[in-house]
Amino acid sequence: MNHIIYRIISVIHIEAESVKKVFKKSVVMVFVVMLFAALFACPVFGASVQVTATIPSFLIKLNELKYDNNDYERYPLLVYRDITYFPMTFYQSNLLNLNTSWTDEGGLVITKGNPTTPKEFKYEEPVATRNSRTQTAMIIDSKVTVNGKVIDNRNEPYPLLNFRGITYFPLTWRFAVEEFGWQYSYDDTIGLIIGADNYFYTANGDSYADAERALSVDNETHYLNGDLWIYIKTEARNAGPYQENLHIIKGGVEIKPEGYFGYFQKNGPLFTVDGDHITTTYIPLYGGKWEDHQLRKVRIETGQMLQN
Repeated sequence: MNHIIYRIISVIHIEAESVKKVFKKSVVMVFVVMLFAALFACPVFGASVQVTATIPSFLIKLNELKYDNNDYERYPLLVYRDITYFPMTFYQSNLLNLNTSWTDEGGLVITKGNPTTPKEFKYEEPVATRNSRTQTAMIIDSKVTVNGKVIDNRNEPYPLLNFRGITYFPLTWRFAVEEFGWQYSYDDTIGLIIGADNYFYTANGDSYADAERALSVDNETHYLNGDLWIYIKTEARNAGPYQENLHIIKGGVEIKPEGYFGYFQKNGPLFTVDGDHITTTYIPLYGGKWEDHQLRKVRIETGQMLQN
């Protein structure tokens, strides 16, 4: 009798252990299922989150330069959630008076620049294949600091994006106006216009390459301050350098002094601005010789040449 009772107790114990193991496995399986459900229900910050953006078809002008955003731009402006996004490349930032750098502490660091300090600008090499209108971008998870403030991208209503390795900022009032100091407007006819007081130039080599054949390197320098826009372009052509290439636009009224300006200078800005005057190289339009080029001052208000 005792033997039978012992066998029954043993069977009950074995069955109980089996039930306990099954219960443990079930709990583990339920936990795993819940974990995967949580992971797939909401994106994890730190993981790569893809979003769909589009390349806009409207016209774009950045600090008076036309931006061929529709076709072959390497870093085109994007539209995501009905907000236009701007690429923070080194040269595009310089174009709109922003300083960009990278530090271990701050990640991508962006600060407003000095609008009277010359900055180099360069047109990006175009892509070989025409951009499609629909593109894939990523919500960034790296650190970004703007004017000393770290951006909490997890809680941004319009998060910063990464496209082709470049950080993109939304053109909201907070970023564009309050942080970057830009002016921007949009019109169905003229498109998007973004401007900032700034002083920038291209550097493609010395501004004059061959005096005998009269070939010039293509360079340009722009100075924008409120309603004042000054620019010089030196351009290459077989017939000789372009003349009357100093443009002074004040309140929408343009002055073009006679002469050849900005030629025979070393790589860098084609002119400097000092108060009411521009200083640049000058060759008279009539009777001038290339070897007689000289630095001259030009009065901004009138375009009048001043004697040294």
